[in-house]
Amino acid sequence: MRRPVLAAAVALMLGTGARAAPLPDFVKDTLGEWLVVTDDGKPGCRITLGSEPVGKTWRASPAADCAARLPNVGKAVAWDFSGGVRLYGADRKILLEFGEDETTLMKTSFETPPVHFIVRAKPGVERAPSAPLLIGNWVLRRPGGPALCSVTLSRGAKDGDTDLTLKPGTPCDPAIAKLRLNSARVEDIALMLYGEPETSLRFEASGPESYAKAEGGKPLDMVRAP
Repeated sequence: MRRPVLAAAVALMLGTGARAAPLPDFVKDTLGEWLVVTDDGKPGCRITLGSEPVGKTWRASPAADCAARLPNVGKAVAWDFSGGVRLYGADRKILLEFGEDETTLMKTSFETPPVHFIVRAKPGVERAPSAPLLIGNWVLRRPGGPALCSVTLSRGAKDGDTDLTLKPGTPCDPAIAKLRLNSARVEDIALMLYGEPETSLRFEASGPESYAKAEGGKPLDMVRAP
């Protein structure tokens, strides 16, 4: 009778030890829901990076729409972190490898387009900004407030693939007018508005047709004009 009891005790101790092993800080910091998008502006998909061990890696759970939108993400079953998130398939081969740049943004190499980005998921956001999709009329305003200034984004003859010409409307609030905005550029996951002399505003997607100013100062939204 003592042998089964001893075996059970050993198994319990081993199991408890495995479960009690503390997670590395980089794993704790990376847990949760992420959005993977590409620099071509196509819809991305979400993936949850979990803490369940899968060999020497951890469980990855892609959303169902990843299979059609981003097949490599849809095949992911595990992840780890080495200078950035790495996604693995069932065969243990790396599907996508993200590296952190100087801003800590995680993205794949530009040598294998399209470039993929992995960012914390936000409600209503499913794609990276893309210059062709930004063409049209927009409104700058405080969150939930009236319009401060309307702006029109268009593709000029000298604009590059990620550049747009910006024309402010009238009237325009002095706080915006003084920036003398005249151009826009997509830079990774950011939409930059540039003016003269050397003025700029940085926006990141906050919804399907809306952007929020990313840096400090008074909050400012840029939303598609109705």
